[in-house]
Amino acid sequence: MIKNVVFDMDGTILNTIDDLYISVNYALSKCGHQTRSMSEVLSFVGNGVKVLIQKALPEGYCEQDFDKCFSVFMEHYNIHKNDNTAPYEGILDLMKVLKEKGVQMSVVSNKFDAGVKELANNLFEGYLPVAIGESEKVQPKPNPSGVWYALQLMGATKEESVYIGDSEVDFQTAQNSGLTFIAVSWGFRPKKLHQDLGVKYIADKPMDIVDILSQIE
Repeated sequence: MIKNVVFDMDGTILNTIDDLYISVNYALSKCGHQTRSMSEVLSFVGNGVKVLIQKALPEGYCEQDFDKCFSVFMEHYNIHKNDNTAPYEGILDLMKVLKEKGVQMSVVSNKFDAGVKELANNLFEGYLPVAIGESEKVQPKPNPSGVWYALQLMGATKEESVYIGDSEVDFQTAQNSGLTFIAVSWGFRPKKLHQDLGVKYIADKPMDIVDILSQIE
């Protein structure tokens, strides 16, 4: 029986892409680089903001260029990360149902730790007491350290837990953590990606997760 759910954040419970896209292009423009399309930024996300900026910069960038662009991005994103970001439709209803069923919930993200905690507290108050992002103590996914830390804080076992995410990084994270994986098709990656990966459980809408959890022994 599944008693614990660990969510990814961006592309799974929160639609953050507009604010990320705006901040990335603000930083690129300020640093004298060509801006990126929405489809490009979508393909860059999933491995944390440092990798996002690395991929957004043109080939051949230097360390000084990265440092400047990353600093501008972080300053802008810290101010504007709540401008357009919101839970996906149906996510709060899902969390309400899971909480009523006694299922513990947490979030483990490749977003920087302070941002994860702030967004979890502001947008999911009462649902995500454990919120973990990338930090000096927690390596980025697909390293399993963040998921294992979340389980430790929840007093949970991997046998009674699932990891829910929208990307190939999340799929790898679940495998590395020893957790059953549930993919969502509304996020930053297409459903076909998960089908090609051979993912057994794919949710097309948030409430599908309740049915899927009942199927997992």
